[in-house]
Amino acid sequence: MSTVRLDWPQFQGGEPAAVESLTPGLTAEQARLAYGIGGRIAALVAPPAHGLSETVPVAPYSADPQEVDGVIDKHEILAQNAFALERLRAHGADRVVTVGGCCSVSAAPFAHLAAVHGDDLAIIWLDSHPDTNLPGGINHGFNTMVVSHLIGRGDADILGQLPATVAPERIALAGTHAWDDQDPENIERWGLTRIAPSAREEFVAAVVAWVRSTGCSKVALHFDLDVVASGQVAFGMAHEPHGIALETAVAAIGAVDEAFDLVGLTVAEFVSREAAVLRSVLGGLPLLNDH
Repeated sequence: MSTVRLDWPQFQGGEPAAVESLTPGLTAEQARLAYGIGGRIAALVAPPAHGLSETVPVAPYSADPQEVDGVIDKHEILAQNAFALERLRAHGADRVVTVGGCCSVSAAPFAHLAAVHGDDLAIIWLDSHPDTNLPGGINHGFNTMVVSHLIGRGDADILGQLPATVAPERIALAGTHAWDDQDPENIERWGLTRIAPSAREEFVAAVVAWVRSTGCSKVALHFDLDVVASGQVAFGMAHEPHGIALETAVAAIGAVDEAFDLVGLTVAEFVSREAAVLRSVLGGLPLLNDH
């Protein structure tokens, strides 16, 4: 078995207007870069990688991100996905842990795992949001479209580079309850399962029972930190007050790992507003910013 860790501080998946609206007090640049800064912090404080590790190169901030085919920074999304997929293939990865960055970073590794494990792979999307938008819809950030692309719906170029997709009945949206800039109608239309937030024992049991119902032995799990109720810990870009407790999220992941073969794990969307402001302050200081 080959486990590969991807450190992937992508920020381009977030639509500028959307992330700015979620971060009052930050400038547009600070808000968008908060995803990438958070990804770097998360990688720094995570346990050291044991074995194979890659850092996905992320282009510098642009004040004028280009929207192509209804997707913000589509060409940068394609370039980063291509790098990640090439490295996963080169390493023969059958397990992937990804530290992001925005939610977009799960598309390539989960598609790779779907190609490796086929119909034996189930995906748990542990997130306050369903991320089932389509290009050109209500929000043009790719981070709101990841689940759509994982089931084969979305931008033709992005779908064309993904090595495999997953049937909708093998993806569960766990903890999903927030619909800002999201299209909830696609959940029922595509036959996705939603597991609503609940108390710890009930939630964990529902997640494990769902995986068992798929007949799959392997699981890839996306852990968006905004699924944790922001009244307890405000981890994510979006402060969602009605999520699950941090202990519930950790217990659910542990239960899945114990009952099944956890072959993929993404931790995404850690956002530090203070670090984003500090970056701007440091960039304006003498000596630090002398060229």
